[in-house]
Amino acid sequence: MCGRYTLTKPGKAIQSHFSFMDIKVPHQERYNIAPTQTAPVVILLEDHLELCQMRWGLIPSWAKDEKFGSRLINARSETIREKPSFKASFKTKRCLIPADGFIEWENTVDGKQPHYITLSNNDLFAFTGIWSEWKKDGGLIWTFSIITTHCNSLLQPIHPRMPVILSPENYSTWLDATSEVNALQSLLVPFPAQAMKQIKISREINSAKNDRAECLRPPA
Repeated sequence: MCGRYTLTKPGKAIQSHFSFMDIKVPHQERYNIAPTQTAPVVILLEDHLELCQMRWGLIPSWAKDEKFGSRLINARSETIREKPSFKASFKTKRCLIPADGFIEWENTVDGKQPHYITLSNNDLFAFTGIWSEWKKDGGLIWTFSIITTHCNSLLQPIHPRMPVILSPENYSTWLDATSEVNALQSLLVPFPAQAMKQIKISREINSAKNDRAECLRPPA
């Protein structure tokens, strides 16, 4: 499961990483992105990449209640092609979620201890995701879900699952509407453990109200 993540890099870094001509949506540095909150998402519109703001927690187009989304923050890679909530989006609405770290909690005798997981070089990266449009009062709400897979050896002592992180060379395959299902499924694997690192951080991250750099500091 992925229940919190970060995007602390400035807008210029996002622009450079995804090769945007410009960023139309202003980005404020985020240290504790939580479910139901709005965050930047990359989609392919016609022949160009677009950075959009979407709500975290996918609401399928057929859902009767927008609260549905709070239960669909993650989509399991093993069943995404069959699950009614996800299969339509997997076919036609795939996206990239910019991030530079995520949080997982380890069960300890002293309670749940948060760990902050990043790339070894601290670079920006992208989760694989799916998105959907949901009609409300004549308007549209755009929502997304992060795809997860089984964990790599780095996360094994902490949590059994992790979000799928894509290498930049696979971005176009994931977003391309003509990509074959087998090619897409082959991307939904754990990122190499040797290219990642993790540290214990403050339990201040546990509250979604806290969104500041101090949340990512080691515990006192």
